[in-house]
Amino acid sequence: MKLNERQKQILEITEEKGRVSSAYLSRRLYVSEMTVRRDLNKMSAEGIIKRYHGGALACESYPDYSFETRMKMHEKEKKQIAAVAAKYISSGQTIFLHSSSTCAYVVPCLKEHKNIRIVTNSVQITLMATKYGIPCLITGGEYSERERCLIGRVAENTLREINTDIAFLSCSGISEDGMVTELDEDFAAITRIAFKNASKKIILADNSKLNSIYTYNICTLDEADDVIVF
Repeated sequence: MKLNERQKQILEITEEKGRVSSAYLSRRLYVSEMTVRRDLNKMSAEGIIKRYHGGALACESYPDYSFETRMKMHEKEKKQIAAVAAKYISSGQTIFLHSSSTCAYVVPCLKEHKNIRIVTNSVQITLMATKYGIPCLITGGEYSERERCLIGRVAENTLREINTDIAFLSCSGISEDGMVTELDEDFAAITRIAFKNASKKIILADNSKLNSIYTYNICTLDEADDVIVF
């Protein structure tokens, strides 16, 4: 389902609040409750939100949304993040891109440069890069349908052998004391290896990731060369 701007706002508000009424969304978005209910019914049918009588519930925590859904969330912020990240990109670089929706927004920024090479475990990012004729080295590994990426021992072993000029990395959360964390052990392992083997390490995160902490530590903010948050 392709979300219109109003539906994207509904998704973000529902994620922010956890539970919202149709009346609240109507007031917040300056549209009728009937319009809101139509949107909620469509979004519920696609599994993007959960419907209850009188409103909607977030399906699950943000990191567990599908890649496709997360690409539609916080779109404005992710484009701003990519625009700032672009200042680190120059021709001839080998760049690791984390298999996150935030890092996917960096791909169009690469088309302006020559002899760029992407290293990634993301099938989605690889497909995006082909549209711009950007060469990719993609790891092997076990396919994660939710993340549209490759994980596991094969992916990890591939990345251990590769050094990159820059790693653009994302995460599930950033704690109040500056710990960058990940929800899933396999994704955490991939991110730590890419972080270690990059000359420059840039953390990209939309503001929904702030002040939250998950099970697996990646690094501290002090260990990164820059942190770009909108």
